[in-house]
Amino acid sequence: MRHSKLLNHRIGQVFLALILALAFTVQAQAANPDWFYKNLVGIDYVKPLVKVPHPEGVMLIDARPFKGKYIQGYIPTAVSIPDSEFDKHLDLLPKDKNTTLVYYCEGPECKLSHSSAKKAEKLGYKSVKVFPGGYPEWVKAGNVPAIGLEVVKEKISKGENFQLVDSRPLVKFLEGSIPSAVSIPDSAFDKKTGLLPADKATELVFFCGGYACPLSHSSAKKAQALGYTNVKVFEAGEPAWTKAYGAAGGGLKVQTGGVEGAFNTEQFKKIVAEKPESITIIDVRDADEFAAGHIKGSVNMTVNELEKKLPGMKFDKPTVFVCATGARSGEAYYMTREMRKDVKEVYYLEATTKCTKDGNCEIIDNKKK
Repeated sequence: MRHSKLLNHRIGQVFLALILALAFTVQAQAANPDWFYKNLVGIDYVKPLVKVPHPEGVMLIDARPFKGKYIQGYIPTAVSIPDSEFDKHLDLLPKDKNTTLVYYCEGPECKLSHSSAKKAEKLGYKSVKVFPGGYPEWVKAGNVPAIGLEVVKEKISKGENFQLVDSRPLVKFLEGSIPSAVSIPDSAFDKKTGLLPADKATELVFFCGGYACPLSHSSAKKAQALGYTNVKVFEAGEPAWTKAYGAAGGGLKVQTGGVEGAFNTEQFKKIVAEKPESITIIDVRDADEFAAGHIKGSVNMTVNELEKKLPGMKFDKPTVFVCATGARSGEAYYMTREMRKDVKEVYYLEATTKCTKDGNCEIIDNKKK
C-alpha cells in the first residue's frame, strides 16, 4: 500500500511536469509568432558588440529602410542592409560564412530582421541571430544611438537647436571641422565641460575621425554621465562631411600655432600676403597704437569694445585677433569662446607684431624669439 501511494505520487509529479512543460511550450509559441527566427539574443548580448574597434568575427546589421529609419537613428557600429534590398547588398556581407550575423529592426513586431536572418542562413551563414527588441529597446535602455550624415546636414541647414561636438584633438579641429561644431577633445573633456550647454535636455551630437575613431563614443558616454539626456554620435564624422560637402571655412585649412586657439604664424603671413579676404583680422590694441601702424585690412576693436559688441557680432569668416605681443589677442580669443559658444572659427595670433603707417609689418612667432 505504501509503495502504491509512492508510485502514484511520482506519477503525479511526472504528469505535472509534463503539463507545465506543455504549458511553457504553448506560452513560448504564443509569445513568439511562427515568423520569428529560431536564434534570438537579448540586449546584453548586443551591448559588448557596440564598441570601436568592432569585435572581429561578428557583424551587427540593421534590416530597416535606410532613409526612413537607419539614418534617423541606429545602434552604433551597425551596417545598413535593408531587408527589401537584401539581394542588392550581398557585397556588404562578410565573405567568411562563419562570421556571426546579428540582425535587428524596429522591435518585436518588426519582421524585417527575421526575414533577413532566414535569407542569410540560406546563403550558408552558420551563425545567424536576431535581436528582436531592436532599435527601440536599445534607446529605451538609455544607450547612445547614432545618426547619419544626411541628418546632421539637415540639422545644420535648418539651424536646429543642437550642439555639434568635435571630439578630436584641437590640432585636428583647427585643420578643419564641420560648420557649427565646438571643439571639446575627448582627452580634455573634463576640463572643457563649460563649453557644453547648460540645459541638460539639449541635443548633443559627438563626432570624430570616422567609423574607426572611438573618441566620439567615449565623449558621448561622459556626457550622459553628466546628466545630458539627448546624446547621439555621428560615426561617419569629419571625413564623411568633407567628402560630401567639402572642408569647413570655404576650404581654408587652418593650421595650429602650437597652443590652443593660436593661428599658425607662417600661414597667417601667407594669407595676409596672398588672400587677405579669406579671413577677418581684428586688431584689439588701443586706437592710438592702431593709428601708428597696423596690418592692412584689419579692423580696430579694443578688448573692452569687443566685450560689448560680441553678443551681436557676425562671424562669417575665420576670425583672427591680433595685438602687439599676443597677450591681448589671446584674451579676446578666450572671451569670444566664452561669450559666443556658437562661434567656432575664431583664433588669435601668438606673435609679436610691429607695423608702420604704410602697412609694412614685421611678425615674429613668439616661439622663435
